[in-house]
Amino acid sequence: TINFPLGTDYLNRPMQKVDWEDGKAAVTEYEILDVSHGRTRVHFFPHTGRTHQLRVHAAHPLGLDLPIVGDDIYGQREERLCLHAGYLQVEHPVIKERMTFVVDDPSSTFLLIFVQLQDS
Repeated sequence: TINFPLGTDYLNRPMQKVDWEDGKAAVTEYEILDVSHGRTRVHFFPHTGRTHQLRVHAAHPLGLDLPIVGDDIYGQREERLCLHAGYLQVEHPVIKERMTFVVDDPSSTFLLIFVQLQDS
């Protein structure tokens, strides 16, 4: 479990930062699915929904210290951001009905992929 508070980094917007004094609770459970070819595939289970929560929890040294592939804010730009939802539940803004979207076989998709950046 990754558990540290997050707040806006006002000097580096849109970045978020670990903020022990004024930050809001941010809790994420995770499971390592696979490590191969210099990349680690991880399944995150966020308990809170802070801005950039998964991205910060992945990249920060107090978290996994593994930026998400393609994350140009907390890591390095790639062709695409490799951050994908396997399950999403929201309330429709007009009809107020709960809507759920699920990936049938999460193991066959790239849920989350991380790469450890090498020192240049």
